[in-house]
Amino acid sequence: MAITFISIALFIVTQLCFVSCVLSQQNETKFLYHGFFEANLLKYGSSKILPSGILELTNSSRRQMGQAFYGFPIAFKNSTNSSNSFSFSTSFVFSIDAPGHGLTFLISPSMDFTQAMPSQYLGLFNTTNNGNSTNRILAVEFDTVKSNEFLDIDDNHVGIDVNGLVSVESAPAAFFSNKQSKNISLKLSSKDPIRAWIEYNGVERLLNVTLATLDTSKPNFPLLSRQMNLSEIFMEKMYVGFSASTGNITSNHDVLGWSFSREGKPQEFDLKLLPSLSTPSPSDFDDLDPIPDPPSDSATVKPNHTKTMIIICTLAIMIFMI
Repeated sequence: MAITFISIALFIVTQLCFVSCVLSQQNETKFLYHGFFEANLLKYGSSKILPSGILELTNSSRRQMGQAFYGFPIAFKNSTNSSNSFSFSTSFVFSIDAPGHGLTFLISPSMDFTQAMPSQYLGLFNTTNNGNSTNRILAVEFDTVKSNEFLDIDDNHVGIDVNGLVSVESAPAAFFSNKQSKNISLKLSSKDPIRAWIEYNGVERLLNVTLATLDTSKPNFPLLSRQMNLSEIFMEKMYVGFSASTGNITSNHDVLGWSFSREGKPQEFDLKLLPSLSTPSPSDFDDLDPIPDPPSDSATVKPNHTKTMIIICTLAIMIFMI
């Protein structure tokens, strides 16, 4: 009888520990990945983690599409009917080798894009659902092919997309040089690593998109700035991630590092920890702001209570076994 009681107690404690750990991970609102070996990612389509730690969304094959998402949904509103969306900010480093077709950062209510199409649809939509308000998707596209059907401005632009691929705001790829006080053009498909910042102020309802080369600090002015009430798009919980596709023209779409925060600014990268990057010369860092001490591993997540819960659960099990 005593053995049965202990067995039941152990089972209950184990289940409670498991649920607590999962809930703790689900409540994460900040993470930082230098490479993706230890990243909490769910990958679909052609996406995979390379031996270098790079997240490869597509390779040089035709008509591919790949997606990768942070493994848990993130709360963007207090409730489904809330008229306000939380602020968030993200930064990532990506590389596109050859133009065809492009990469997006997206926030979506679902990770299921099995009905999406490659090529100009960027692995997000298809001929039937493109533009539907029921999609509830926000995407920032880094587009390397001009698609006239989507009113693209050129074959090297950044656009803000809502539920479809006709951008509500777009501009040729460029960044503002703080030193030279002017915009400098960027070639998205140069293969050179490019850093992007996407920031939303929930109070001001303002979405900013900023680009820069990897060896410069964050520009003082964004490339795109759009007044938007994202609460009209977002569900209470959404997934964050990336999508990319190729068509008859192929391209490698890679992500080298990713930082996300739903509270305040995203954590800063340590450039030395990003995978497969040539080390810039010391003079290249003259324009950089001071960077905090590097994290100890390739995937740094905001501290949570998961380890604490594991310790507590272990102690509880030991007590029951005495």
